[in-house]
Amino acid sequence: MSDSNITRFPTLSISEPDAFHAAVKKLRIIFAPASVILDDVRDSAREYREAFDALDPLIQYYTSRVCPFCGTVCCANRHGFPAFEDLVGIMAMGFEIPEYRLDVNEKDMCQFMGSAGCVLPRQQRPFRCTWYFCDPLLVQIEIGPPDHYTRFVQGLERLGAARRKMLETFHPVWVKFSRQKKDKS
Repeated sequence: MSDSNITRFPTLSISEPDAFHAAVKKLRIIFAPASVILDDVRDSAREYREAFDALDPLIQYYTSRVCPFCGTVCCANRHGFPAFEDLVGIMAMGFEIPEYRLDVNEKDMCQFMGSAGCVLPRQQRPFRCTWYFCDPLLVQIEIGPPDHYTRFVQGLERLGAARRKMLETFHPVWVKFSRQKKDKS
């Protein structure tokens, strides 16, 4: 996907609601039919979801011990806003795209932050919410049992590899859809 002639995924911004809603609409069109062309995407998305499911208990264990006592909440709207690739993953895994309020201040606490942490399951969050770990959290993981640290590193590697595979599998579908849309214009 590094070739400059390849159709890129759109870049989304919280300050461009029309582009965001257009991207969501396109993805809903692509994922609506039970198309055979999406079978490989959904298969790779199952691996992605399994990677989330395997890593989630470990992350929950540590965030439940660190985050409630933190004076600086990392979860801001700008970090909770999804990239296009996040939306692909959410839909490919069979989840609905959450209802995002786009008229929020980017610096305010994330709109999905509840009294006990994020109200969204980890699989519905932007990828950066899954792989961002503040220093206090990393310290706790590092000083915890050695097998936790090993599982954490292996889990992140598996998650990243599964995400890349899913997006690489989806890319030709996106290219074909984008070309069809251009041809109809």
